[in-house]
Amino acid sequence: MTSLLERYQRIAPFYDLLDYPFEAGRYRAIRPLLFAGLSGRVLDAGVGTGRNIPFYPPDAEMVGIDQSPAMLARAKRRRDELGARAELRQMDVRQLAFPDAHFDAAVATFLFCVLPEEMQVPALRELARVVKPGGPIRILEYTRPTGAARSLSARLWSPWMN
Repeated sequence: MTSLLERYQRIAPFYDLLDYPFEAGRYRAIRPLLFAGLSGRVLDAGVGTGRNIPFYPPDAEMVGIDQSPAMLARAKRRRDELGARAELRQMDVRQLAFPDAHFDAAVATFLFCVLPEEMQVPALRELARVVKPGGPIRILEYTRPTGAARSLSARLWSPWMN
């Protein structure tokens, strides 16, 4: 079995294309809600290819992290194309290189659903550690689709994810 990092290094060039049916059908409408009302220093944990970047609050100091250099390269291209301000860094969400209470808020989209179960609690603890007490941590996840078209799309993902 390949590691999580190896999987995302391999699928990075195709990620946005494979994810398009889900993004266009549902996620694009939800993403702005994740960032509504956030300000100050905000962490985007598991920034991936940067799908959240168009929705970053203009007055926030955004920092996006991801473990995969290939995914980060795509996020950097998206950030630069949009002219967005965001620091992007390679980092493991279970060992964040930030001091305690460094961020006012954190957002994670489709991160915990791909982490193995044994990695989820350490990652959540790290987010809680780096966000100021009482600061929001907003998480958007998915479960396996049940509709015919979305189930087919999910099956297309399968060879890439193993």
